[in-house]
Amino acid sequence: MFEYIIIFLPAFLLGILHTVIPCEDKAIFFFWSFGISKTPRRSLNILVLYGFGLISANLIIAMGTVLVSVIPRLIAPGLIFNPYAINFFGAFVSMCAGIYLLFFVKTRNYMPHSKQSKDIGKLDWEKNKTPFLFGILAGFAPCIFELIIYSQCLQYSLGYGFFEGVLVVFYFSLGTFLGLFPLALAKYGTSQIVKSKKNRKNTVFVLMILIIIVFNAVVMILSFFKISVFPLNL
Repeated sequence: MFEYIIIFLPAFLLGILHTVIPCEDKAIFFFWSFGISKTPRRSLNILVLYGFGLISANLIIAMGTVLVSVIPRLIAPGLIFNPYAINFFGAFVSMCAGIYLLFFVKTRNYMPHSKQSKDIGKLDWEKNKTPFLFGILAGFAPCIFELIIYSQCLQYSLGYGFFEGVLVVFYFSLGTFLGLFPLALAKYGTSQIVKSKKNRKNTVFVLMILIIIVFNAVVMILSFFKISVFPLNL
């Protein structure tokens, strides 16, 4: 299982960093600024339920992506899928997308799904289902980084199996879930809304993109030399 931890570590790190970009920190800051919760315990419950909603949405999309990977097997059941070729070309596409996104972020103001929180103060936060459903709603509006994770889900599902495909999304979701708590605690210790600075935001974006590029470059090299990404499976 150690190999799985190493392979999925980049997805976990991307999940944590994903919490820092505007789509997540804006939601958490609104939780506090609108006075949704009256006690720290209720605040924690809201955060946990919101995080579970995000995870649920991510895994639902992952399941759909896995189902898409079944189509080629149904069309050509005798076709043998080469995991090395699939990983190489999948990693190549993801790396090209990362390079393009790097130029895009450096030249434009990228704000992924930043409008999800504008009506948050109008919701009934006394009900437990509200933060959970809000998390699902937020999770179903993927940014480019989540789309890259879903593309890796498809890549691993085709090359290895459904379990590996879903697991890469789960690691990303777990990173996002855990990343919510230090961010909320940081906001809890302040009296005013902490605004995202452009320099900090761009730094996070660049770091996420570099993780994507470096990781996919490593996968390409391993695939080129026919070194299995998941040694336990082959």
